[in-house]
Amino acid sequence: MKKLFIVLFLLILFSVVFAGVQDKLQKFGKENGIVYVKPLVTAFGTTMNTSLYHTASVLKPFMFGFNISTMLAFVPDEDKTFMAFRPNLFIEDPLNPGTNIYLYPDEELETATVFGKDGVTFEHNPLLDDIPGLDAAELDIPLPDGANLPAVPFLMPQFNLGLPFGNEIMVRGFPKMEINKDIGDFGFWGVGLKHSVSQYIPLIPIDIALQAAYQNLYVGDILTFTNLNANVEVSKKLLMWTLYTGVGYDQTKVKADYAYTLKTLNQANEIEESEEQIKFEVDGENDVRATFGIRYSLLLLKIFADYTISKYPVFNAGIGISF
Repeated sequence: MKKLFIVLFLLILFSVVFAGVQDKLQKFGKENGIVYVKPLVTAFGTTMNTSLYHTASVLKPFMFGFNISTMLAFVPDEDKTFMAFRPNLFIEDPLNPGTNIYLYPDEELETATVFGKDGVTFEHNPLLDDIPGLDAAELDIPLPDGANLPAVPFLMPQFNLGLPFGNEIMVRGFPKMEINKDIGDFGFWGVGLKHSVSQYIPLIPIDIALQAAYQNLYVGDILTFTNLNANVEVSKKLLMWTLYTGVGYDQTKVKADYAYTLKTLNQANEIEESEEQIKFEVDGENDVRATFGIRYSLLLLKIFADYTISKYPVFNAGIGISF
């Protein structure tokens, strides 16, 4: 029943976030595609590197825990639009030899990123309407809308296992599966290692730990996310409550690989389509983060919530058990 709930939640969540992302991205060339998708890289770098810990205390050897976290990363307004550049295409003016006509008079237009609202259209040059036999309106380039989201949700199941010598391993993720035809296959996985520092300091009243994690996320056939995180954690247990904080460094990158179709005019002033394979890598704008949280323990049950200050602030809450 729990597995069914997770699957249904993921289906709804990623249908909202990723609906049509592949088709939309394929309407951009390389330069505009990089800027359009960059907020998505930052958002998922932020969420995926959240909830790596809820205490700096390390599980005892071969004890284990399982939890499910839900995150909400808030998208700043400045990352909902960007300036898109036109395809720099022109033809010779048949009525004025030696003079060029740009197919698109606007050099750049403000349009939606993947999280914005309305896309705009690069409209053809009105001078092209004077070319006999040419339907110039077919050259118009409508840029896609964004998802119009103020915040980006994510859900993360995670398993932790205590190891000897003050270590703890973390495994998290969801097996690759088809969400729907628009999104395609979706899956993610991550591993991490946590090491107790406080074990080397006698009588210290707090727990201190170091942690590093590596994660991958796959979306359809064209996007692959890679996440790295390293952090320092500090916590203090007071009866059933645990206060925790930490400072971390994120590095997020996405690889995109897709086909882009460009319309242009040949020498006979006929519309032709050419396909170009677009490949690029984009780094997210998430680097240093600071987290503050609280956890409540009732026997094996753990309930936690925290807030992370970063490029995209993120709220996280979850529930789990540990032995």
